[in-house]
Amino acid sequence: MSRCLLVSNRLPVAFDPKRNEFTPSAGGLASAIRGLDAAKVGFAFEWFGIVTDDIAAASIAELRGERQAQMLCHPVVVPKRTYDEYYNLYCNNVLWPLFHYERSMVRHNQDGWLAYCEVNRLMAETILTQAKDDDIVWVHDFQLLLVPGLVKEHRPELRVGFFLHIPFPSSEIFRELPQRKEILQSLLRCDQIGFHDLSYLNHFRSSVQRILGELPTEEVNWGVYPISIDVDHFLRLARSEETRHFVKKYLENKKDMRWVLGIDRLDYIKGLLLKLSAFKAFLKKFPGERERVQLVQVVIPSRIDVPEYKGLKAKIEQLASSINGEFGTPAWTPVQYLYHSVSEAELSALYQLSEVLHVGSRRDGMNLVSLEYVVSQDENDPGVVLLSEFAGAHSTLSYAMSINPWNIHDTATRLREALHHPEVKRRGEMAAMKDFLRGYTSSDWARTILRELTIPHREAARVQSLPSDGRFPWMSQLRDQRVLFFCDLDGTLAPIIQHPKDVRLQARTVELIQSISKRGSCEFVIVSGRDKEFLEEQFVDNDLDVPLAACHGAYSYSPLEQKWKNLIPNDSTRWKEKVLEILTLYTRRTPESFIEDKGHAITWHYRNSPREFAEFLATKLFFELEETLANQPVQVNRGKKVIEVKSMHANKGYFVQNWLQAREPRPDVVVAIGDDTTDEDMFAALQARTDVRPYCIKVGKEKSHAPFFIKDQASVNLFLEKFLQSIDT
Repeated sequence: MSRCLLVSNRLPVAFDPKRNEFTPSAGGLASAIRGLDAAKVGFAFEWFGIVTDDIAAASIAELRGERQAQMLCHPVVVPKRTYDEYYNLYCNNVLWPLFHYERSMVRHNQDGWLAYCEVNRLMAETILTQAKDDDIVWVHDFQLLLVPGLVKEHRPELRVGFFLHIPFPSSEIFRELPQRKEILQSLLRCDQIGFHDLSYLNHFRSSVQRILGELPTEEVNWGVYPISIDVDHFLRLARSEETRHFVKKYLENKKDMRWVLGIDRLDYIKGLLLKLSAFKAFLKKFPGERERVQLVQVVIPSRIDVPEYKGLKAKIEQLASSINGEFGTPAWTPVQYLYHSVSEAELSALYQLSEVLHVGSRRDGMNLVSLEYVVSQDENDPGVVLLSEFAGAHSTLSYAMSINPWNIHDTATRLREALHHPEVKRRGEMAAMKDFLRGYTSSDWARTILRELTIPHREAARVQSLPSDGRFPWMSQLRDQRVLFFCDLDGTLAPIIQHPKDVRLQARTVELIQSISKRGSCEFVIVSGRDKEFLEEQFVDNDLDVPLAACHGAYSYSPLEQKWKNLIPNDSTRWKEKVLEILTLYTRRTPESFIEDKGHAITWHYRNSPREFAEFLATKLFFELEETLANQPVQVNRGKKVIEVKSMHANKGYFVQNWLQAREPRPDVVVAIGDDTTDEDMFAALQARTDVRPYCIKVGKEKSHAPFFIKDQASVNLFLEKFLQSIDT
């Protein structure tokens, strides 16, 4: 069975100093992962997590290599002070509030960031010493955002996945993080990135594009994989003797009262004050519900030494007391407030006895309590989930009753609707959600992610760099084959220089192109983003007798006919006027930038401009153009120091498809070489064909649809030389 190294801040057990022993860890992540069935998932799990050096060495040694929750444990020992700074000053004072949109709670601290870097480094070093080449490394959550990059830096062949268990904020929020680039660059080295909700993924993509300037040139293996729970465990728990004992005990106190249940950790993201305010509004708005409904609010202690949390606890207790004082009677306490942890059996009993579960999170990555409630329900008389639209579970539980927790009065109305939801509807809706969760457990969640994470491993084996001798292994098979070349110009056949108009092919490159073209079995086509006039000056006027494609394939030149053909004559270019207006404004603002009009495309060049300022403006320009041209038949592309707007039909992918369609006889092999984002259309189109053998080659090591790459433009001539030798020997 393949091995998965599961990496998180915590191990499945935590050290209890009072009992001087390790006990099961609390929290949704630990609970979900403890329930993974290795046989069902298809991986043998080993868990890497942090312990601090104030724990006795003997206890750590005992834990190391022991099986907890059927997983081998690998404790990573971190100095206590370093851990406190990493966890409290950075994880809890910066990342946690920022990712949950609580900007006023953020407390930036350089010592915290340095400690965060150190702990991530220690974790990565431990992984690197333990990981085998065929292992999968699966990193979890916001405490370890730098680990993927550190691991990949030293072991790029390892398959590394990352899953974020909290929301990823909008790009406008994430941009405020001083270390934003370091974190994004680390995550983008992952082979897979997972989120609970599509909105989190979209925010991440937007942040990458706005902060780093562009998305990776190939489709990154990122996706939405909402976590689930160990369904069988909660079904067994609901039927256990211990749970039945608590059900019987609580029923004696509950009698005919209807319970609205809240189970929340003490945290400002959970919206406890909003929930209490909504319950108060409910009692005011619907006086007939008084003495019939009780809010049972369990608050799990958390960060009890932090002043902000102490203050939050005081406010919660003050509001609960105020509600009880205003509405309570000798026979009825409106809010039953419990500030302590409860056992799993007690929790299951509360789930079963409550008519409504109220989840009022201001932001919540997922909220597994709502899933546990669904699975624990009596199918004959189930309750209702009142669920914040800002919790990730909102996209999982199809029949939960949606609320905006900030809308106090609407939430009060929805609470009454939930309490009086017809039984026949409750049964049908709860059955549907329960059936879904039975078929989508935490093991199914893990299996889906890890299966997809392993798929690219086979693909990656095909990605090859040009060997030092200049010969790809497949070149030995090209003799006596009909070979068609599609080759880009700038950055591929010619180097990118300061002034694009001064680009010239080296004499040796011209000689190689001519030699290939003269072979009867070969055809060499230059496919460029340049305009017709430039290509004509470079090639036609210098007697280089090869077919040309200008403006990404909008125009083609035939050496036999000695004329240009417009391949998209009916394409409208009415969009150009608006684009030129926008680009002119940015050109005025950006020193040394300039506009190039290619007919069916317009390019803004900023390679000679002040770097940081130009990159900043280029990012703004890219999004302005995308928004302005959203309904126009154009594409907006960001390349190497250029932004280009081009007709949808001015596309290298369309061009190569049409060119192949017209070839008789059809070539046996197509070799495509390019360096820029516009060449990806060509690579993608060729990789999808089955009637020819495509060999797509990326110049540079950026991510690409091409399965082969040449490290730089200077090595292209070496490849062409070795190609000629291969077909001549």
